[in-house]
Amino acid sequence: MDKRAREDLRELDRIPFEDQVSPLMFDRRIEGVLRPDKMPSVLQEVAPPSPQRPVAQLEHKLDRVLFNPGVHWLRDSRSRVYNFDPYLQDIPPVTDFAFERLPGFVPSSSDTDITTLLHDHDKKFSGSTSSLSGMLCHIYFLMCGDRFVDLGTLSRDMQGEKRSFTPGQRMAASVVFNHKDGRYMIDSSAEKNDDAEKNILLWLGTLLEKFLTVPKEQFAGYLRSNTDVALPEKSTMRDAFRFSKSDKFIMRSQLDCRDPRLPGTGVFDIKTRACISIRLDLFNFEENSGYLIRKQYGRYESFEREYYDLIRSAFLKYQFQARIGNMDGVIVAYHNTKQMFGFQYVPLEEMDERLFGPGEGLGDRVFKGCVGIMENLAEEIVGCFPGKSVKATLETLEFSGVLNAWVEPLEWDEKEDGERPIKQIQVRTWSYLDSQITKPYEAYREWNQEWSVRWQIAHLIASQAEIRGELMEAQNRRSRAWAVPSGVDPEDLKEWYESLNFSGGEGGSEVPFDPEKFSDGVDETLEFFRRLAREGRLETERIRELEEGKPRHVLGQTCEEEGLEK
Repeated sequence: MDKRAREDLRELDRIPFEDQVSPLMFDRRIEGVLRPDKMPSVLQEVAPPSPQRPVAQLEHKLDRVLFNPGVHWLRDSRSRVYNFDPYLQDIPPVTDFAFERLPGFVPSSSDTDITTLLHDHDKKFSGSTSSLSGMLCHIYFLMCGDRFVDLGTLSRDMQGEKRSFTPGQRMAASVVFNHKDGRYMIDSSAEKNDDAEKNILLWLGTLLEKFLTVPKEQFAGYLRSNTDVALPEKSTMRDAFRFSKSDKFIMRSQLDCRDPRLPGTGVFDIKTRACISIRLDLFNFEENSGYLIRKQYGRYESFEREYYDLIRSAFLKYQFQARIGNMDGVIVAYHNTKQMFGFQYVPLEEMDERLFGPGEGLGDRVFKGCVGIMENLAEEIVGCFPGKSVKATLETLEFSGVLNAWVEPLEWDEKEDGERPIKQIQVRTWSYLDSQITKPYEAYREWNQEWSVRWQIAHLIASQAEIRGELMEAQNRRSRAWAVPSGVDPEDLKEWYESLNFSGGEGGSEVPFDPEKFSDGVDETLEFFRRLAREGRLETERIRELEEGKPRHVLGQTCEEEGLEK
């Protein structure tokens, strides 16, 4: 601990800790003080070591979404006039897309550019937005005291809805610290029963990024059904990334899209958002693809409902990713896996206001504090088993005031060395304004007073059975049983599940079928959304029959271009 930190601790020692715990509970405990207001910019950009492809740009005149607030309907629900090319309405089947023609995702531990930058800048840790954002979210839950989100801009219909983060957003985050030559590359860690191959939304997100950023003719080359169109050659040049450094980290962010007219770097993220019926009932994607967005406002079948869910379940992660990538915001494409409904650009400032409340720069203050705690926590995590790769599971249980991190060696031979050991770390924070302790979610909003965060990281003394039991409880909280899809006999569920192959490849899944992944029945909520989806499909079929053979009207085209009389 440096001299300034010791002076800060002495200055605050006269104020007792809330919920002070006995030192006999820990075999190691360290403390420190962060002063976000006095910290310079957390991240400094560093040049990528390898050549990169140019950052993509939006196609199909979608760029106008970036400069006009609010939702932009693909097709106006009243006049039935298209605001954008009708080509965007029908989403190609995910199994028809040639994913093998795209550069595959490279985890941090396999990225040679990250290895180079770690050595060139003498940093100990590295990670990408996908691996670091989960850790940062749980640090935020701790540091800001379970602050509720701000729904003040939503309609009266939504004012009575929950303002807490969703259970999915609060699920424990697992990461792997891959050790090599005294440095650690952090990757996300899936649970043993997680199977990305079977998640239609993961694959569809990749497809839609191309769908929105390449011309029609070029996109046609990615569809296997277009046998008369040559598949594009797989590029040998790597995707565009931004690399940056903090005190101890090299961070990497993939750059989805750019428009030079936007503020700053002009870079923004592309987020594809499936409707609530799909997200709640993932494996019933075929039936739920009938769910429609019919209106602007309201609790169901509305853009407002999807935006409300974004606030509670995604904005926190999005803003961390945007800051790591030095991005201006995100463009959201709303869909039901079969058809597109509309688009919305959400600047970083808007996400900050929904999360942290009104006030310029609040998100930057929070980010500085979260990164500072993450750097200290990372040191303690790898110190549990020095010189080894470790898996860490982090969770801040709601209203607990404690972040728990369970750490275990990644490689372990239980036959020779016995049961895999686990260590538990606990993190606590206290917020102060001008040395007076205060509520965390109020502290960072007071610009006229200095905000200080006192942190404490301690290694718990407990039996392996107790630690393992708490870890199992955290893992159980992130477990989710999906409903059996409509039309699938439970006796045929295994065969149906194993037949899912959204990537279209020949490899198949390495994760065995787990019957506990599915529940026996369908609750009232899911049945309600399934009914809406069935009604929506009938409505879609009715409209298509009515419009068969009739011209499609597109905003911006003249009557002559559409073959109509004035």
